[in-house]
Amino acid sequence: MVGRVVAVHLMKMWHSFVSYMASHFYALKMRPVSGFDPSGFMFMLAFVCLVVGLLLAVFDKRSQRRLSTYLDNKKLTRLSTVGKLVASTAIDHSARQGFIAEMLSFNYLSRLSFSIFVFGITSYLNALAAVVAGWRTPNVVILTMAKDDSGEKTLPDLGHDLFKAVMTLLYGDTDYIDWFDLPDEFIAFVGSIIAVLFLVHPRRLLILRRFTMIYAWINFLRAFCVAVTSLPDASPMCISQFDSRKGAYKSLPIFPKAFHRAFKVLIRPSHHITCGDMIFSGHTVFLVLCALTVTTYCAKAELNTPFTRAHPWVLTLVKTATVIGSTLGAFAIVGTRLHYTLDVLIAIYVTIQTWYTYHWLSEDNRWGIRIISWLEHDRRVVSIDHNAYRMARRSGSFNSLNKQE
Repeated sequence: MVGRVVAVHLMKMWHSFVSYMASHFYALKMRPVSGFDPSGFMFMLAFVCLVVGLLLAVFDKRSQRRLSTYLDNKKLTRLSTVGKLVASTAIDHSARQGFIAEMLSFNYLSRLSFSIFVFGITSYLNALAAVVAGWRTPNVVILTMAKDDSGEKTLPDLGHDLFKAVMTLLYGDTDYIDWFDLPDEFIAFVGSIIAVLFLVHPRRLLILRRFTMIYAWINFLRAFCVAVTSLPDASPMCISQFDSRKGAYKSLPIFPKAFHRAFKVLIRPSHHITCGDMIFSGHTVFLVLCALTVTTYCAKAELNTPFTRAHPWVLTLVKTATVIGSTLGAFAIVGTRLHYTLDVLIAIYVTIQTWYTYHWLSEDNRWGIRIISWLEHDRRVVSIDHNAYRMARRSGSFNSLNKQE
C-alpha cells in the first residue's frame, strides 16, 4: 500500500517536471526573447540529480547493511553461492549507478549542496539584472549621413546580415522572425544531451559540482555587465515596445516589482520577456558550457566503462553532435537577433577562459584559493569521487569474485 502511494506521488512529480521542462524548451513563437532560461533549467536539473543521487545512495547503504548482516550470520569461512550472488548484486548496483554510500557524508553533501545553492543565488541575480536592463533599455534613433532618420532601431551587426544572407540563399526571401524558435531548438537538443550525461556518467556529481560552480561565477559576471551598461536591444520587437502599450511598465518605478518579476523570469521565462540584457549572451554561455562538458568528460580517459570500451564510437558521436549543435545554436542566436555578434563572442571567450581556469585550479591550486581547496582538494571528497568511478568501471563483480578465489 505504501509503495503504491509513493509510486503515485513520484509519477505526479515526474509529470510536473516534464511539463516544466517543456515550457522551458518550447516557447511561444514570435516573441522578442527566447522562452528558454538556461540557468533555471540547470538549477532544476541539478536539484533533480542531487535528489536522485541521495535516494540511490540511501538504497545502496541499506543494501550494504543487509549484506553485512547476512555475512555476519554466516558461520562458513567461504561464501556460499547465495552469498556470492547477494554480494555481486550489491556491488553491481553501485557499479551501474556510480553512487556509493559515502556520498551521504556531510563532507560530500555540503560541497555539492553549496555549489547548487550558490548557482541558484547567482541565477536569480542574473535574472534580476536582466529585468532592470529591460526597464532601462534606451530608445535610439539611428541617423543617416544627411542626419535623416534611417528607420533602424538596432545597432549595425555583421552577424545579422550574414544570417539573413545565408537563409535567403537557402530558402529564398525570408526574415529573421521566421526562424525565431531556432535557438531554443538547438538549446533543447544540447540540453537533452547534458541531461542524459548527468544521469549516466559515473562522475555525474563531480561534473555537476564543477558545472554549477563555473556557471555560477559566469552568471555573477554577466549580472554585473548587464546591470552597469544598457544597450539598445538587438531585436526590433523589443524596441517596438516604446511605441505600444507593452512598454508602459518602463514609466513605473523599477523596484520593488523587479524582485518578484526576476523570480518569475527565472521560473517561467516563456511567460515573461526581458529586453536590453545584451552583454553578454547567457544562452551562448550555456551552449559553450555543454560543449566543454561533453568534450572534457566524454573522452576515453574520463569515461572508461565496459559500455564505452565495447562501443567507442558513441563517445565520438556524442561529442560531434554537441559541438555542432552548440555552434549552430550560437549562430542562430545572432541571426534571430536575440543578441549582437559581440555578445556571443564575449560569451564564448569568458566561458572557455573560466572553464579551463577552474579545471587548472582544481588540479593545482597554487594560489591557495580557499573555496577551490575546500571544493576540489579535500582528500575525503576526492577519495569518494575516485571510489565511485572505480566501482563504475568494474566489468563484472561476480566474475571478479570468482577470479579472486
